[in-house]
Amino acid sequence: MDRKNKIKNKWSIFKENNPSAHVFLTIVIINVVFVLVSSALLIFLPENQGRGFFEMIRFAFTLMVNPSGRYIYSDYPISLIITTVVVLLGMISLTGGTVGYVTSIINGILERAANSKSKIDLENHIVILNYNNRVPALIQDYCFDDVDSTYIVVLSNLEKDYVQEKINLSYAEKRKKRFKHIIVRDGDPMSKIDLDNISLYKAKTVLIMMPDADSDSNETAERISKANIETTKLFMFVSLYLSDYGVGNKKNIIVESGSQDMEYMIGEYKIDEDKQVTVPVNFDDIIGKVLAITSIMPSLHDVLRILFSFEGVEMYIKDKPDISILDELKESRSALPLYDYGDKRIYVAEDEDEIGRIGKADLSVLSKLVSKTETNVVFAKNSILIIGVSEKLTHIMESLASFAEEYGNDIFVLIADTAEKREVLENYYSDPKFSKILDTENHGPVIIEDIYHPQEQLTEDMLRGIQTILFLSDETAESEHIDEKPLLFWSGLRNVNRKIESQDMIVEVLSAQNHRMIEKKNKDQIVVSDSFLGHFYAQLGKDPGRLDIMKDFLSTGDDPEEEADDANQNDVDLLVLNTKTFCAPDVMSKEFGTKREFVLWMYQATDGEYLPIGCIKDNVTYMFSRTESKDDALDSSAWLGMEENQVLFGNGQKFKVEDMDELILVKNNK
Repeated sequence: MDRKNKIKNKWSIFKENNPSAHVFLTIVIINVVFVLVSSALLIFLPENQGRGFFEMIRFAFTLMVNPSGRYIYSDYPISLIITTVVVLLGMISLTGGTVGYVTSIINGILERAANSKSKIDLENHIVILNYNNRVPALIQDYCFDDVDSTYIVVLSNLEKDYVQEKINLSYAEKRKKRFKHIIVRDGDPMSKIDLDNISLYKAKTVLIMMPDADSDSNETAERISKANIETTKLFMFVSLYLSDYGVGNKKNIIVESGSQDMEYMIGEYKIDEDKQVTVPVNFDDIIGKVLAITSIMPSLHDVLRILFSFEGVEMYIKDKPDISILDELKESRSALPLYDYGDKRIYVAEDEDEIGRIGKADLSVLSKLVSKTETNVVFAKNSILIIGVSEKLTHIMESLASFAEEYGNDIFVLIADTAEKREVLENYYSDPKFSKILDTENHGPVIIEDIYHPQEQLTEDMLRGIQTILFLSDETAESEHIDEKPLLFWSGLRNVNRKIESQDMIVEVLSAQNHRMIEKKNKDQIVVSDSFLGHFYAQLGKDPGRLDIMKDFLSTGDDPEEEADDANQNDVDLLVLNTKTFCAPDVMSKEFGTKREFVLWMYQATDGEYLPIGCIKDNVTYMFSRTESKDDALDSSAWLGMEENQVLFGNGQKFKVEDMDELILVKNNK
């Protein structure tokens, strides 16, 4: 975005968010202009020859305020004309009638601003249509992007003050810096006038969010279906609206999808591909994959938040260069090239400008020929208890079955819920595609009779072999009850059965307000879906092409939703593995002078199959990348995820893989 557009956008946001200050500033500027014009006229009076301009400013101001005291008869006609004009300017700006008229104009401007009727002159901005609980997290993440070039407008049918309060509350809860380039408006997202007023036709990206299910409808299916239909209609309306404008850059439309059918329909909708790029996102599928991958590799949760956020390191997609990944690893100073995706190359870096910086490392410590080392993929957690049924459960089960098939690991899953979900649970146990991970011969679904005393069915003997407990929220419940079941199950099991504290407990929380109830429990792994999806959407708002990359990181094995002839299908897996089980003994005995030496050694020793991009030591997640605004390359720095920057190894300390460490790995499947 050029400097002119930045200034124009900032001025537009200032006018919208500060209408009173804008009007006051305008009045001051007009009066200053009147005084300057009057001073310029007075300096030409014959009797004022030889006097300075600053003296004329004082004379002009006095004459405008009190003409009777300074309006002296002159023999020069020109003097009479000029002083009369100056007095008239003073009368226009300062008389009671004019002040009253200007006051009425001011009231009209403020009223239109309050009613969201004035037109906003923005360009290359991001528009969010509809509001739900994921919007605040989305906006928060842009605090760590290029904030000087990012401008956001939120338009929904909710009251402006309500939406603004929710966004402000999220800043206070997370104690993060505030995103200032934002305008919140209430209106109708399906009104052409309201879309014109927010300059939608000049926007860079449009994010269409699913409205929260209408609690006025009694039937759950009816509420969800209504939200899906409303979002689909809005997408078609926006697509047709944008197609009417033949000028400007190509628009990105990101659409939240509440079902696979809706995702397919939006993806197949006929649009002018020269004008629009449409990206449907099935949020149940995304969060289902996150919950599945976190259940068997709990440490991966923080890694995903780091990669799918603007805070710290970030993924970038660039045209594939002429050199190989191996050669680029030797030369790139800070960005980590991960893998090739078609004609593109995927990088992890703190700053896009850092990609391609050259600074060859001293790799003399490495042998010219690195012997191949043995590796072994064994998941730390393979016995999982899932408590609760939701739309995400199918995606979770499919992902876990895919992991078991891909790596030949035995994954055992036990699912439980209250009696009203009995039929749904039994359907999972009778589905043949889940037979490998559900022990249908010895176990059936666990039916919990009393939600306040789950330990009566989930006995200590049953829990003894479980390594991970996943609590799912019921997204079909009304907003005030949405997290009740997982919180009650979690609290009941944790407070009664103390022995389960050694297990990883993953609690899905859809309401950020409920997050505070369990965030102080250090033993628990917590997934806040709205927060995670907010980061996810923010990434897509900047570059919709990142969707396939992020889904690739979340998938293992063949994805049944992808086309069979997709050349880029499942290029890589993102894994967090214990070094003692993954690495051969020869790796454990080596010391490396820098992290880059270790990255290169592992990449060469596995014939390019595994690329380490970080490590976890003493429960602290480090990514091998440059720290913020420091010229200290890949060899000497590391980033501490979501907290603060730290140097992992310095002062000549050697890098050594230890038994209790975990490696963050990108596995190349090609």
